[in-house]
Amino acid sequence: MKKFITMLIAAATIFTASAAIAADNEPTVYLNGEQMTFDVNPFIEDGRTLVPMRAIFEAVGASVTWDEEDRTVHAIREKDGEVSLVSLQIDSAAAFVNSGAKELDVPAKIVDDRTFVPLRFVIESLGERVEWDADNYAVKITTAQ
Repeated sequence: MKKFITMLIAAATIFTASAAIAADNEPTVYLNGEQMTFDVNPFIEDGRTLVPMRAIFEAVGASVTWDEEDRTVHAIREKDGEVSLVSLQIDSAAAFVNSGAKELDVPAKIVDDRTFVPLRFVIESLGERVEWDADNYAVKITTAQ
């Protein structure tokens, strides 16, 4: 009986830890100190935070277009007289920033009919700053204002 209770307690502990890890897969995102809200939650995959594409691009002043034929998202932003163009193709490790090729650790992807993009890559490609706050499981984006 003691072994059964010990196994039951161990199983409950593992289940609780798994639930905590699953909840932690949804980081909080802040833009210039303000918490962002998304209609679909960001998540972490292979150590990279992925966020809904339109929400993150538009939050930093970029306009977004979607090319259905080649499944590519294009974002363009003009800031301080400089134009930035970022293109990411779904499920491709190759991305383009102002026509220069870049390698992604985690590609853009579609999950439940929503396009997610790697947050750090997108924000840094537009010349802004990103910090990971491990203590609060949060991403902090700072834009030059």
